[in-house]
Amino acid sequence: MIIAFVQTKGGTGKSTLAQSIAFSRGIAKAFDSISIVEMDPQKTLNRWWQRREENRFPSKGVKFKHISSTDRQVILKELEELEQSSELLILDVPGEGISKFHTQFACAVADLVLIPMRTSTNDEEAFVDNLLPIITRIVDLDGETRDVFHIVPSFTHPLINRQNVIDYFEDLLPDFIHCLNATFSFGTAFENFSRGGSNLYEYANSVKTNLKLFGQAKKAIIEIETIAEAIIHLR
Repeated sequence: MIIAFVQTKGGTGKSTLAQSIAFSRGIAKAFDSISIVEMDPQKTLNRWWQRREENRFPSKGVKFKHISSTDRQVILKELEELEQSSELLILDVPGEGISKFHTQFACAVADLVLIPMRTSTNDEEAFVDNLLPIITRIVDLDGETRDVFHIVPSFTHPLINRQNVIDYFEDLLPDFIHCLNATFSFGTAFENFSRGGSNLYEYANSVKTNLKLFGQAKKAIIEIETIAEAIIHLR
């Protein structure tokens, strides 16, 4: 199975979601082997993974691969090789303003495309202008992709009613794009956990003597596990 986190805008939480979902307990139970595949030339996750290795964090069935090529056949070959040893591939797709090559590629090959998006006019207009035309073309070519695309409501306030946000997107979206039954608030824990190469769960363990930070980390973990559960349900 291939899951892609896609959004033409940068800074929407794609990388944070990719690395957190890969190490979530729910995903670990559902898939024996997982590979995070970073397609972003900025190599944000590549540097994080290098820090993991330097600090000897255990992989726990998760592997990492950075693919820098923009050749479709090269990428396909590398993904096919990864699929031979991994039940789940999680693609971290870069934000792209012009050619949108990686975005188009990921939307075409992924079994599930997750799109982090805020309830804001700027995000909605960017989605309509940049991502929706790509999805529409793919759906027109292959009707079976109608259940592939899901918005992940992101940067939501932790106290907001989740169902209200989901209903908002369901009313807004065309019928071939759905809303995941989970939200992503991107709080303090998400901003801090990956320093030093740790994942969210390792970070929580490292701050367990600090009640405030540990509380924030536990809430972040619940959020990620809820997203993981929604992904597994779609599987």
